Amino acid sequence: MTAAAGEDRDRTGGDAPPERVSNSLGQLLVVKLEESRWTGSFERLLYRHRPGGAFLQSLRSAESTAELLAKISRTLEAPPLLWLAEEGGKDGPLGAFLPPLPSLRTAAERGPSAVARLGELIGSAMKLLGFNTNCAPTLDLASPSEQNVAARTFGSDPREVARCGEAFIHGLCRRRILACGKHFPGLGSVEAGSTARLPVVGKAMAQLWHEDLLPYRDLLPQLPLVLVSHAAYKAYDFDVPHAAAHSTNILEGLLRVKLRYEGLAVADVARAEDAQEALDPGEKAARCVKAGCNLLLVEARETSVESALAALRKAIDSGRLPAARIERSLKRIRLLRKVLTAPSGKVAKTALDQLARQFEDFSRGMNLNDCEHGRQSHNGARRQSGEPQIA
Repeated sequence: MTAAAGEDRDRTGGDAPPERVSNSLGQLLVVKLEESRWTGSFERLLYRHRPGGAFLQSLRSAESTAELLAKISRTLEAPPLLWLAEEGGKDGPLGAFLPPLPSLRTAAERGPSAVARLGELIGSAMKLLGFNTNCAPTLDLASPSEQNVAARTFGSDPREVARCGEAFIHGLCRRRILACGKHFPGLGSVEAGSTARLPVVGKAMAQLWHEDLLPYRDLLPQLPLVLVSHAAYKAYDFDVPHAAAHSTNILEGLLRVKLRYEGLAVADVARAEDAQEALDPGEKAARCVKAGCNLLLVEARETSVESALAALRKAIDSGRLPAARIERSLKRIRLLRKVLTAPSGKVAKTALDQLARQFEDFSRGMNLNDCEHGRQSHNGARRQSGEPQIA
């Protein structure tokens, strides 16, 4: 079955009532808050558009975060997807009020058990605050040309990335946090010199299959969501490069047909762009959904949300976007949200203090291991050089 066949299935399958689909389009959106504050404009946005979730990009305090998530949930009635992107490391958002955790790479160097513990600690903190979805783990392969992001990957070996990714996912699952693997089908091989607007991956299809795609081949059945890459892939769109989030060949042909993924494909509308032109949020949204994305991350601004929804309605009315495709996305979203529970809005100080101690103990253990590894390497070098050893 080809990607084109998937489009044919949309046109010939049973049509959902356009009015019902149009009224539910907000469920396709997750609004991204730059500042974690409850404001009148944000409350009106939630009431008016009824998005499927909210994504907090920064945190202030544990108490204010819990209260904000509870207000969002109450306003949207059915428990929404409440997102955070936390993988450890010095820049993690939980660091606003909790001790810093080791990075993915540091934990991976200690093995899957350490990675699982990292995921479990992050999951515990997210659950305590009221989150239910983590935009993690990163499943990209480390690249020598991207040293600045190396700490945010598990490594360069595809099988090791898959093993550590599975451990991290299991850690989150123990605390009932949904995982969203990123960035499908892999950003580790972006060509040097690619423009910021549309990075390009030039690997052959077979090479991608055995390298960048290996973690996804192993882990897709365990991932309820995947965040689609903003890069273009010559192996799938050679003549006219498209961001993966705009590519039917990648989303339908590869993800749905070849890999048989049944979860939610997520696009960050703030980033996905086409090669030939800068696109407004509305056109980005329409292209992403037409290509096969189910959920869109958009800025929590009235103009951005309204632009996305207006473009989707226009695409449905014109026949460019089949209503049946939207209905399938809505069904996937409703099914996932059935497992969610509403946050309480409260954080027990004793629980937060206990979690802070667990963060510190885990990080201290990583540091002790670093020191021990350093001593062993240093002693080994001294033995090889014939230097006397001090007991």
